[in-house]
Amino acid sequence: MEMEDISMFTGLHLENYKSFRKVDIDLKKNKLPKKMIAIYGENGSGKSNIVSAFTSLSQSLDTVNNQANLAKLQKEIADSSEEDVTQITPKNVWLQLLRSGNVTNTYLPRIFADAGMIGSKAPVVLRYNFNIDGNTGYYRLVFNQSERGIYLAEESLYYLIKRSSGTLFKITGDADGKMNLQWSPSLFKKGAMLDLVENETQRLWGKNSFLAVFNSIQLDNNHQYLKDNVSANFLHVLERFNHVAFRGDNGASVNNFRLLLRNMLRGQILESAENQRILKTTEIALNKYFVPLYSDIYQVFYRTQGNSQDRLNYELFEKKRIGGENIEVPFRLESNGTKRLLDLFPLFLNAVHGETVIIDEIDQGIHDLLIDRLVDSIEEDIQGQLIFTTHDTQVMKELEPSAVYVIQSDVAGNKQVVSLSKNGKANIAAHNNIQKMYLNGYFAGIPYANDVDFEDILSDLQVPTDGE
Repeated sequence: MEMEDISMFTGLHLENYKSFRKVDIDLKKNKLPKKMIAIYGENGSGKSNIVSAFTSLSQSLDTVNNQANLAKLQKEIADSSEEDVTQITPKNVWLQLLRSGNVTNTYLPRIFADAGMIGSKAPVVLRYNFNIDGNTGYYRLVFNQSERGIYLAEESLYYLIKRSSGTLFKITGDADGKMNLQWSPSLFKKGAMLDLVENETQRLWGKNSFLAVFNSIQLDNNHQYLKDNVSANFLHVLERFNHVAFRGDNGASVNNFRLLLRNMLRGQILESAENQRILKTTEIALNKYFVPLYSDIYQVFYRTQGNSQDRLNYELFEKKRIGGENIEVPFRLESNGTKRLLDLFPLFLNAVHGETVIIDEIDQGIHDLLIDRLVDSIEEDIQGQLIFTTHDTQVMKELEPSAVYVIQSDVAGNKQVVSLSKNGKANIAAHNNIQKMYLNGYFAGIPYANDVDFEDILSDLQVPTDGE
């Protein structure tokens, strides 16, 4: 299928970020972004930290809008007891998060609170290199430490201005909130828009990034007004950043499709012909996804039940072959691995459709052969970019060496992240088994472990063993 040009990350530069003192990760091949990137390494080597650099960027774009949404929801908490809070609706999910105190992506310093390398007071630097419509650029964040914690010290965006590239904006600030704003003359038209941007930036920057501030401005103004008063190149960059999808330890974000249910497991929707259509198209899509992957699942479907408020409760079921019989089973009773495949489904669609998708531990709880088949299927159709971490070495067989990255560490703990095509050794031949080479330690990035004497541990705990 023919797709429009998309944004893809071409590199990541980190300084004093979590477990990385300084690292540059090249995500391009022949100057073009790679579409598939698999990151390997020992447990604790920093794979999830690489993912968090991307997911934190994505979360940072919504902080101002999230604050507004939470303020609105706080007013509704007093009335929520009259509703059925067991129903899975967007409002109830937000209310539960609000009550639990588990909402962290409302301010930038919270998102990057643990970004600094332990024991270091040096600035934390994150630079995201990207390619949009054939034009390269980068977005840069710098955080400093103070007695009050981490704070945003610099934010800048470099990209195409008109016919040549340059700095679209650069903002610097100190721990006391004093800041300096630098705009490209082509970024905003002078007048009401520039005044609005500068006022909102002075009021909100530091606790929020400028991209988050402008996302809020964008929400409150119509499309034509923005088009007439803001650089089209800047709007294009922001649009592409806003469409990065991810799943990791610190959250998940998916670009929803109009004809696909947002919550595919169960929930509640308004009873209408359009929503009935969405239920049906979701059901068809899930059958095309699950039935080829499982020999014992031959159908997935939704059961629905209306209520007195013109709403429809729905839940996903499956028809399975169990003990020689065909049984209808609620999907919520499935294994964690199968339910994770359901969670990953819209992310895979995002990558194929043309967005950038970041997934931590893509193989968690899922059989190696299933992940291999899925990666192979996605690679055939992908129009976007899929970056994921994994321990599944079988996946190496489905990817070319340049798509496989390994985190390597020396005896001093200094790390580099390199693709197998740039491993510093002899070129890999087409007939080489890179999985076997990796497991044999040829590329490093594997654990070198000794035996654990559990009997000795029990002895220290004064626990008698058999024969004593």
